[in-house]
Amino acid sequence: MVDRGDRVTLVAVRDSRRFGLQVLSRSMAPAATIGSGDLSFPRARIDSGDHAAATLQRCHGLTGARARRLLGHEVTSTYAMGCWVAAARVLLAATGLLFAVKGEQRTPVQRRVPPRERQAVSGSGPGFANFLVRDQLYCDLARLFFFTQWVDPGSGDATRFFLVNIPGDLRGAGAVWHAPDKALLLWREGDLPLDFETFACLRILVDFSSCDSLLSEYRGS
Repeated sequence: MVDRGDRVTLVAVRDSRRFGLQVLSRSMAPAATIGSGDLSFPRARIDSGDHAAATLQRCHGLTGARARRLLGHEVTSTYAMGCWVAAARVLLAATGLLFAVKGEQRTPVQRRVPPRERQAVSGSGPGFANFLVRDQLYCDLARLFFFTQWVDPGSGDATRFFLVNIPGDLRGAGAVWHAPDKALLLWREGDLPLDFETFACLRILVDFSSCDSLLSEYRGS
């Protein structure tokens, strides 16, 4: 299958006692500080390795039929699964975090990958699959929830957004946490540029007060 121009974007969320719901973003500024640079969510293009058989054999918690039902029947079930795999790669690249299961009992594990190894294991579908095989892991796709998608009317390429709830103590180099309402306030004041997709997602997120309320809305979708 020829690679499409589709991308996946990860909206990592967590609860914060001080700010309520927060989201993880990339910062294009030299220093990742609120009020400088712009805000966009970590993203990557889907490659053929994401939906290759060898990669999907190392996945857990999601069937191709369900993935296709959620994304739409214009894509194949294997390609739909690959969108989740790409989102897991984005999570690993942005935070070093991998949700997985291990062994015959599929015991849940949470793996932290040091920064020096992240690019090698998250840069492509094959690299990600080789990492899973090496560590005898199966990527737990059930921890990623389909959120929304935007389709370019000219090219037909899609950008698909996934939600993931991650530990509150996580700190990712090159990333910054924003409360959605605070980010929108900065945007209105002209202090934080937002592209339309990010703005639209933040507008949805401000209606939720916690990760639990947000994920309960999309978990069963």
